[in-house]
Amino acid sequence: MDQGVAAVLAALIAVAGVALGLFGARWQARSMQEQANAAIEAVRAQGRDQNAQWRRTVRRDVWVEYLGAVDEFRLSAGVVAERLADEDLPEAELALEATYPRSASAADAYRKIELEGPEQIVSKGYALQGAIVNTIFELEQALTAARSMGVLEEAGGREERDVPSDQDRPITAILSSLRELRAMDSRDPGRTEHGQQLGLQILTLGLLSASDTGALLFTYSQQLSLSEALERFPHGRWLRFHEVRTDFVQAARSHLDGSP
Repeated sequence: MDQGVAAVLAALIAVAGVALGLFGARWQARSMQEQANAAIEAVRAQGRDQNAQWRRTVRRDVWVEYLGAVDEFRLSAGVVAERLADEDLPEAELALEATYPRSASAADAYRKIELEGPEQIVSKGYALQGAIVNTIFELEQALTAARSMGVLEEAGGREERDVPSDQDRPITAILSSLRELRAMDSRDPGRTEHGQQLGLQILTLGLLSASDTGALLFTYSQQLSLSEALERFPHGRWLRFHEVRTDFVQAARSHLDGSP
């Protein structure tokens, strides 16, 4: 082999070596880049998992705080209901005044849920807040109704003293009809009509204001009959409240367990 050919071959070998070196370097660089990307993704995944765990912890604390506020409200509202059942109206009024701050505390705790989410828990909390608002309204109406009933009973007592016979005693008849309304099953379709007729009679006689009459009839029409109370034992009138709270707790547990 002459020197010219040898030089050409040497040059080709050198070029091939450089090319192989470049290819090897690129392959090595690509492999290192892939390893680096995998490491970065692993770090990101770990960060996402840690953030998700942190969010769950934060949310759990927010939900626990909210449930505590809800339970405080429920206990306070129960005291109002007990005082009303005992017909101790001054104490019932004091207990109701003490219940308002409990309701406000629950509303403040719910606002944190609105910020933290997720939407499913926000909606469950919204339903529970609705139950709190309805409970406050019902207790207010019940207190007004108890006072109104006292007015009617006093008027009925005067009527019995002033009217010697059982005839022409409209207030006594109204009191009797109210007791009938109270004993009727809440699912009885005639309960509403019966209440409306009573309301017209009370207003016609000028015994109560429209708002007091409305509170009286609303409360009596909302009360459970004895059979219904036994059927809904042990939660009774609070059954709906209990159900909504249970829905909230179950949704919170599902989220903490990692369910969507």
